[in-house]
Amino acid sequence: MIKQFTRTILVVAMAVGIGAAVADEHGHMHPHFAPDVDAFHSLLAPIWHARPGKARTRDACARAGEMAKSAGEIRSADASALVASIGLLQTACKGKPAGIDAAFHDVHEAFHQLIDAHPPGSAR
Repeated sequence: MIKQFTRTILVVAMAVGIGAAVADEHGHMHPHFAPDVDAFHSLLAPIWHARPGKARTRDACARAGEMAKSAGEIRSADASALVASIGLLQTACKGKPAGIDAAFHDVHEAFHQLIDAHPPGSAR
């Protein structure tokens, strides 16, 4: 009886651990986002968390238009800095490849500023 109970607890614990790993596929946790912010995050995260290099740079540029559209649709927070950073990424993508990684880094930083900011009118 105790062996069966121990086995059951072990299986449940493994299932919870695997579920958490799948839910957090890119290796870090974020709070629950508003749907519009989550939509943008779902575009940014797989590219940002990919191995840096030519493929990631190419993907960032290929998805920059989609990221710009999604960021422009964010209404739950002030996304103006994020939108501006994506514009600079799009400009970098049209120029020399050397500037793309820095511009993409700035997009990521602008996203973190957006999610770390308190909503307008909230108490600090």
